[in-house]
Amino acid sequence: MNTEMRKVLLVTNIPSPYRIPLFNEMNRQLNRHDLQLFVVFGNRSYSRRKFKPVNEEEFEFEYHFLGSETMNFGNEERTYFSYKGLFKIIKKVDPSCVIMNGFTIASTLLRLRAMTSSLPFIIWSGSVHKSGRNDSALRKLQRRFIISGACSFIAYGKKSSDYLVSMGADPKDVFIGINTVDTEFFRKNTTFNVSDGEPFNLIYVGYLSARKNVSRLFDVIDQLNSYEKKCHLHLVGDGPEKQVLEAKATELAMTDQVTFYGFKQKEELPAILSGSQCFLFQTDFDIWGLVLNETMAAGIPVIASPEAGAVHDLIVNGENGYIADFTNPSEVAEIILKLMEDPKLLKKISENASDTILNTATIEISSRGFVAAVVNCLDKRSN
Repeated sequence: MNTEMRKVLLVTNIPSPYRIPLFNEMNRQLNRHDLQLFVVFGNRSYSRRKFKPVNEEEFEFEYHFLGSETMNFGNEERTYFSYKGLFKIIKKVDPSCVIMNGFTIASTLLRLRAMTSSLPFIIWSGSVHKSGRNDSALRKLQRRFIISGACSFIAYGKKSSDYLVSMGADPKDVFIGINTVDTEFFRKNTTFNVSDGEPFNLIYVGYLSARKNVSRLFDVIDQLNSYEKKCHLHLVGDGPEKQVLEAKATELAMTDQVTFYGFKQKEELPAILSGSQCFLFQTDFDIWGLVLNETMAAGIPVIASPEAGAVHDLIVNGENGYIADFTNPSEVAEIILKLMEDPKLLKKISENASDTILNTATIEISSRGFVAAVVNCLDKRSN
């Protein structure tokens, strides 16, 4: 790499496999502006993550691992990193700006540092409004303080953009770097098959936690059974609720209709998705839900809860997928029934879903938002 290029330093938690292609593309686009990406990872992994170790030979950017300590304060879904040693790396790299992922401990410290430093920083955030979440007075104060010092913002999508503006960000400084993955991998490696018989294959991929409320899918199956429609539910993932769900499937005499796969790596998913006719995402709350990007790119029709942030950017109800209330299993079952009985509609939804991702949520499109935020930040600094 050209060591004379100005650096853009990005701070994030771990090298998740789904982020590496994005960072590679960001670096390529930044190079066109005589900039290069330097990524600081808090650590190589942490306990809840089951990703296989990343191949660092795939990294097309400079990087450094801090070896941060982690904390979860009794909630394994929220892991916090200390980012010890971050400022030493910032001093060594001497970047033109820093991109911080979220409102972390490091973001607060960087904001404090900015009070006596000319180094500009950008906040990359997916936070959205949710009653009872992120709305304590102290947390709001911390976030407003961080936002007041940032020069640009990168939002996951519409809802997170609205959140940033409501917390004090200037709308003209907010850019959408749509939250996404290597969607091309799923588009190329998955073959969607319209079912012309039964059972109709339903699938869920994700963490099995109480917040995901996967047990609601059993209510949907029960409703479909009452219509005498045969379906099979494929559950891909692991988590604290796995044994509870297995026990419930046994209790409801659904073991012949539910298959548990456990956690699967990215490379294993296309083969499972290829046998599915509909993806169900019943979450009680997700600031985004990257699995929607993956399944829509693969051409799998989706029915998703409105509590997943991604639906507001990706789904046009009835055109490329469906938004439904999973607390009402009959509503979800009626949509599935419609797809089961109309192969042409199923195929149309499949094609529209794949086209939506291709046109709005590729890593190339996402990277443009990051680069626009960086250019905006550096232009403001030079003026």
